[in-house]
Amino acid sequence: MHRLVSTLETDGYVYFDVLTTKYLLGSRVAKLGDQFNQQSHLLTFGVPALEQLTQECKEASHLAILEGTEVVYISQEETKEPIRISFGMGERAPVYCTAGGKVFLAGLSDIAVRRLYENHVRFKRYTPRTKTKLEGLLAEIAIVRREGIAYDNEEYAPGLCCIAAPVRDFSSKTIAAISLSMIKQKMTAERRPFFKEALLRASAALSEKLGFLPARSNRKPFKRLNPSGGYRRGKAR
Repeated sequence: MHRLVSTLETDGYVYFDVLTTKYLLGSRVAKLGDQFNQQSHLLTFGVPALEQLTQECKEASHLAILEGTEVVYISQEETKEPIRISFGMGERAPVYCTAGGKVFLAGLSDIAVRRLYENHVRFKRYTPRTKTKLEGLLAEIAIVRREGIAYDNEEYAPGLCCIAAPVRDFSSKTIAAISLSMIKQKMTAERRPFFKEALLRASAALSEKLGFLPARSNRKPFKRLNPSGGYRRGKAR
């Protein structure tokens, strides 16, 4: 027991209080509590969002979080179709070849992505479509940042296509990815805009419930103080 407590103390989960000569909970436990509360809110609002998304699109939907270089699926909503594609709760998948993973990478700078994969010369190839080089991944991430949506076109599993969007909190940080998964025959050029629009609507609504406030494009910028001491509204230069 002493060795176990010593390990917990080294990692910051407990500390020894010399006044009471007892071990008390450390700061790492508080951080775990914050993470749990955040995930709890995410599931509270995320599960209904998945139900609505699947009902609208008739495809499986998922909610995933980031852990290291993997996404972890924490909730799912299956379809009633005979052929179903879904990831079970707790299942993990690589970040670089999944739509949800690319959403998280898009929330990082290129420098941070390179640092994340500094020990990887080539990525593991899961299918013939898997991108195995970092430069190709960075080029795609730039597109994800611009469009706000990410795709997996049979990169992780043959015959599987996914589309994902970020879920943000009050700090504007991407804390989850919400996605749709389907067999490749359903991701047609005609249906893709519909899936994209529905997913962006769902991610925006979920993010708003978690405190995210998008920039207001209709706000008029302020000019410098005028002689009377007040701000003047005007066009940005």
